Amino acid sequence: MSIETYTVTGMTCASCVRHVEKALSSTPGVRAATVNLATAMATVEGEARFETLAAQVEDAGYGLGRPQADQAVAPAEDDPAPARNRMIIALVLTAPLLLAMVPGLGIHLPGWLQALLSAPVVFWAGWGFFRRAARQARHGQASMDTLIALGSGVAWTFAVVEWLNGVHHLSFETAAALVAFLLAGKYLESRAKSKATDALKELLALAPPTALRLAEDGSVVEVPVADLRPGDRVRVLPGHAVPADGRVTVGQAEVDESMLTGEPLPVPKGPGEGLVAGTVVHGSALEMDIQAVGAQTQLARMAQLVAQAQGSKAPAQDLADRISAVFVPAILALALLTLAGWWLATGALASAWRPAVTLLVIACPCALGLATPVAVMVGLGSAARKGVLVRDAAALEALGQATDLAFDKTGTITEGRPRLRRVVETSNLAEAKLLELAASLERDSEHPIARGLVVAHGGALKPVSAFRAHPGGGVSGEIEGTPWRLGSAAFLGVTFPDVDEDGIAVGLADASGLQGVFVLGDRLRAESAAVAGQLRGQGLRLHLFTGDRAEPAARMAEAVGIASVSAGLRPEDKLSRIRDLQNTGAVVGFVGDGVNDAPALAQADCGIAMGSGAGEQGTGAAMAAAPLVLLRPGLEPILAARRLALRTHRVIRQNLGWAFGYNLVLVPLAASGQLERFGGPMLAGLAMGLSSLTVVLNALRLRR
Repeated sequence: MSIETYTVTGMTCASCVRHVEKALSSTPGVRAATVNLATAMATVEGEARFETLAAQVEDAGYGLGRPQADQAVAPAEDDPAPARNRMIIALVLTAPLLLAMVPGLGIHLPGWLQALLSAPVVFWAGWGFFRRAARQARHGQASMDTLIALGSGVAWTFAVVEWLNGVHHLSFETAAALVAFLLAGKYLESRAKSKATDALKELLALAPPTALRLAEDGSVVEVPVADLRPGDRVRVLPGHAVPADGRVTVGQAEVDESMLTGEPLPVPKGPGEGLVAGTVVHGSALEMDIQAVGAQTQLARMAQLVAQAQGSKAPAQDLADRISAVFVPAILALALLTLAGWWLATGALASAWRPAVTLLVIACPCALGLATPVAVMVGLGSAARKGVLVRDAAALEALGQATDLAFDKTGTITEGRPRLRRVVETSNLAEAKLLELAASLERDSEHPIARGLVVAHGGALKPVSAFRAHPGGGVSGEIEGTPWRLGSAAFLGVTFPDVDEDGIAVGLADASGLQGVFVLGDRLRAESAAVAGQLRGQGLRLHLFTGDRAEPAARMAEAVGIASVSAGLRPEDKLSRIRDLQNTGAVVGFVGDGVNDAPALAQADCGIAMGSGAGEQGTGAAMAAAPLVLLRPGLEPILAARRLALRTHRVIRQNLGWAFGYNLVLVPLAASGQLERFGGPMLAGLAMGLSSLTVVLNALRLRR
């Protein structure tokens, strides 16, 4: 079962979204389809061929296309220049028609000139409304375009009839102003919506356009990044961005990864350490081997994941979608009733058509269709800038509504790597000497215990000869002619003194016996207690789910301030605990390392995976495991994600409240004729455009 993303053209409101979703979902082989108005993208799950899907969507009156290769941001439906030109011409031609409405001027154009000025506005600049409305009508559908086409067409046609009958005050300005105001509103709305994808554009712009590739003879050639291939060697100068993912081969420098992880301090990098495309090198040049290019880089994968999440549908959108399915047909029926009612009440069609047209225009569900997706799109882009990768909009909404938050222990509330706690001396060798010997033996090992000893020493190491690794036991080698062994008690054939119950003991021995014991253990993250305290202050119930033994788990939980502890759990047991909480009505979030906690992350309403900074392996595993990934080290990003989730949910509620309230107030006023004294259909066109623009601008507040 594959999941594909496509671009959709021709959509203008929430009703269009429903029509396209219905066309895609009814295609044989499609399991599910989701369409997003703000991004103009469709996500289809199933096995249907593109040609079949495109035919179904075209038959519904819209267009379906494939995104360009490596493209993360949905393209604009139209080139902005023609839309801007249509808007300007429409406004210029409409302006003379409005002069008669300016008090004191008394300028009234002849009917033939009004018709000549208004016709290009309605039928050229506004042709898209008529074309889309006709296409949808052929399929028994109606949308915003139907309402606009009927409104402007009826107004212009009625003006022609009145002109031919010798009426002095004509409604050409109503038809032209309606289209001109709508085109201006849609153009401003599209400009504002484009800012919602700024986070992705900034992300993709981090990668440089060229790179310095090293030839076999050592010469340097500047080439386009698109020409790089895995295995190429590249030099990155100080102050320049890394062109692709890879590993350092030569040099030592600091790398600014803040645009990817949110971590403000640069990270030291040396031979063997990973580099991510888009990060910036400081202090010294580095040489690197390319491992991933183009769409395979972490930068591109992040942008693609964020774009997919921006196209996903938050649960709050369901209500708007259900209403939009019946909204336009209901408005058409209400407009006919309004026309009939005023005609019967006044006996004059001239008094009846304006309230009906005003109702048609002012009730367009544009704001309703944009209320949720634009807020989600901006919120997820903002999260990406803060080092929180959101793969599913529903998960972000769930985080804002969470009642319980459960944590894994190792690598989550703890650092997840052994640190040296103390050295137990069993001979006359000093602690510093013992640590120097042990670190020298472990200098080339990638084992977590070995790294803990090397980091704890932090100084120059002695050369080791005759080195040998003993899997499951330890290592051995000669230092300055003396044979040494480092490892477990069983490997050394000795008994260790008593050490911490939750610690790891490693002994160092020579031919004469045990010389010292190193006690290592995991360490609580410095911020764990403070983060837990803030989450408790927000009313969340906190839990600790761990596979560790009960005693050390209880000590860690007490230090952090978590009252509910479940120890000795296997992965399936954690899933069961989460399910039990959900059965009580709780909305549960789970924070884990993204690999062995995958079942729990999947079961939780909001799974949050701890990333490993910008490191490719850790972050790649985390991306695959949970809908939310913390790219920045530590637990503080949980607080940022929670704040963003609450803000996004609040903006969605505000947008939906505005969209519903706008129609709730203005539709009855339009039907009763109360808006005619303020311009009727012209006011309706302006208000409808401003309504859509309002929800977009409100959503853009999430960028701050």
